[in-house]
Amino acid sequence: MKRTQRAIVWSRLCGCALLSPGLSVLAQTPATATAPAVERVEVRSSPEQQRRADIAGRQVVGRDELLSHGQSGLADALRRVPGLTVEGRGTGLEVKLGGLGQGYTQLMLNGDPVPRGFALESIPLDSIERIEIVRGGSVQTAQAIAGSINIVTRRAPALATRDVKLNAGAQQGRPLLSAGLNLGDRWGTAQWGLGLVLSHEDGVWPATYLQDRAEGAQSLVQRVRTDKRETSLDRAVSLNPRWSWKQEEVDGSQWQLSTDHSLRHSLTDDEVHDRRQAVLGAPPAQTVSDMDMHFKTTLWRGKLQAKRREADGASTEARLTTTWSRRLQHAQLLGRDITLRPVQDQVVDGQADDQSLILAVNHQRDLGAAHRLDVGAELEQARRRESRVQDGRELPLAPPPQDLDERYDAVVQRRALYLQDDWTVSPGTAAQWGLRLEQLNTDSSGNVFETVRQSHRLVGPLARVSIKPEGGWGVFKLGLTRGFKLPEPREVMPRRFTPIEVSATAPAMTGNPLLRPERALSVDASWQGGEAASHWVVAGALRRIDDVILDQLSYRPNDPNYPWLLERFNGGRAWSASVEVEWSGQRKQGLIDGQPLRWKTSLALYESRLEALADKPNPSIAGQAPWQFKLNATQTLAPTLTTTWGLQARGAAVADQFSERSLALNARYGLDLSLAWQPRPRQNWTLSVSRLGAPDDVATKTTRVTSPTGPVDYRTQETWSRAPRWRLGFESDF
Repeated sequence: MKRTQRAIVWSRLCGCALLSPGLSVLAQTPATATAPAVERVEVRSSPEQQRRADIAGRQVVGRDELLSHGQSGLADALRRVPGLTVEGRGTGLEVKLGGLGQGYTQLMLNGDPVPRGFALESIPLDSIERIEIVRGGSVQTAQAIAGSINIVTRRAPALATRDVKLNAGAQQGRPLLSAGLNLGDRWGTAQWGLGLVLSHEDGVWPATYLQDRAEGAQSLVQRVRTDKRETSLDRAVSLNPRWSWKQEEVDGSQWQLSTDHSLRHSLTDDEVHDRRQAVLGAPPAQTVSDMDMHFKTTLWRGKLQAKRREADGASTEARLTTTWSRRLQHAQLLGRDITLRPVQDQVVDGQADDQSLILAVNHQRDLGAAHRLDVGAELEQARRRESRVQDGRELPLAPPPQDLDERYDAVVQRRALYLQDDWTVSPGTAAQWGLRLEQLNTDSSGNVFETVRQSHRLVGPLARVSIKPEGGWGVFKLGLTRGFKLPEPREVMPRRFTPIEVSATAPAMTGNPLLRPERALSVDASWQGGEAASHWVVAGALRRIDDVILDQLSYRPNDPNYPWLLERFNGGRAWSASVEVEWSGQRKQGLIDGQPLRWKTSLALYESRLEALADKPNPSIAGQAPWQFKLNATQTLAPTLTTTWGLQARGAAVADQFSERSLALNARYGLDLSLAWQPRPRQNWTLSVSRLGAPDDVATKTTRVTSPTGPVDYRTQETWSRAPRWRLGFESDF
């Protein structure tokens, strides 16, 4: 899939065409500070109207939409949301906005960045109230180049609630079971809630690896086939107590206090079994590798929030969020050669502790009839302690084992101030400007490397405008933001991360203490229009990313343990552009006479370019697909019977990388179906199946190395099996 200069020019022309209507209307609309204020409406009748009224175009995915396909898990629910991409498997799931992953999209939980080690599927889908999506940066969080995804959990219910949920499913013959209980009631002026979820998830991911090596002008000289099987058995209990209190004063002011806590404890047993055979050439060093891993993870998160609303509408809010998690790990790796003689016997015991404390204060106040001021401050202290002890058994005729005793300690301190002004310019025009100042200090130390200290001062300006011209032309929005992406602690600590078998396409990795943050300037524009029965959104974005973090591969033939080493570095400037079109609506007469049909469809085009690789055929950001299509529809079959189906598809992604490497991902698609039956109010049965017709995930990695005898080409094709997943869910009050 060769990318031509014409395609790049086309994408930028589309972005310019998308921006020009908003600019022209802005030029024609007079801006006067004495214009009458637009009445603020706190409750929107639909997510579409709320998105249209929000200056930043905040997209809200409600609870009903998330649960429309049954209890399929948060990752599957997010896959159906327009504009979002979910990649990976198991605990390695990643959510992308604009096709940009690798930390460009900020994932948040109730307004705070998710803690380290956070797993997307650790939040039960039933405990989520809504998902808020903002494209581009904001003064509330500058570390969001592509945008932010805020997961908002359910609050304490206002009415008496007693719900039970049961789910049973399977994937490739492995059981997927969960049971949930949700209780809540009002007690005077206070409300309380309690959520309990028990889960038993048994996953399996079979795969096939083909590793090829070609030397000089010769054809293939070696091919090794690996039959891989990864399994994961996760048993977890989640507890979510919450409480809120509200006191109304005589003058119309009010006090609010609330707490929201979550506790999750899980036991996970993972296994990785590799069986290798030489199809051509010499046999591999290990023909059999078996790795057993056992994890015990405890995560506790607590939040205390106080809010004071004055009679004039001004409000002051303070929140304190604490997180503590511990993961204990025990792993054993056994390897055998072609004669089944043991050549490796390693045992690794590890412990990782994460602690964080966030204190945030926010004040909002109207300044006259046309301005609303939002000012806030945040303080955060986060710490990660990790220990890793590796013992190896000496084996005859085998390489000497690596015995390691490593300890790491990383501390992050963050201080931020932000200011934002929402300005009602005229009845049809609103503007927003703001500034965020942030100071970050990191201190990483360990017993196997020198202490790494970094300090960063980040300035994030913001400017947005929303214009609603007369005559029913919809709403035009234009925004300019500056965001940042900080390196992960593992990216700056010079620690080695080693796979089971080190190769050119599966190298060891090490951190780089000289990494600088990535800085991005983003322009986001959109148009939203349509009537109540049909809603359109056309959005575009152009981002310039400086000091983009990339990988550099080095070959070290004299190092028996790390012959291939991958290190991150700042690789110059990158560009990313996107155009997205969404269409949603409903018909009173659907596919069945007298029964309504609702639909939501989207098409997104993505383009990116690394300037340092401009001479390559595909200088794209790795993992970004060129296009993505989604279609979701809900058809009522009868007053108590509803069917929902969703189709997701994306194109193949090809990206050249530094060190003569490339990564190609095949096109992916899948169909989700569900049937919901409601025999009585507040009782539901749901049968769902996801990933129907989905092809296997195929990733192809290539590397070229120059040797004295000529170039040597390495190629690995990973094929991961994707099987349908079905679930039967029951929900009822009692």
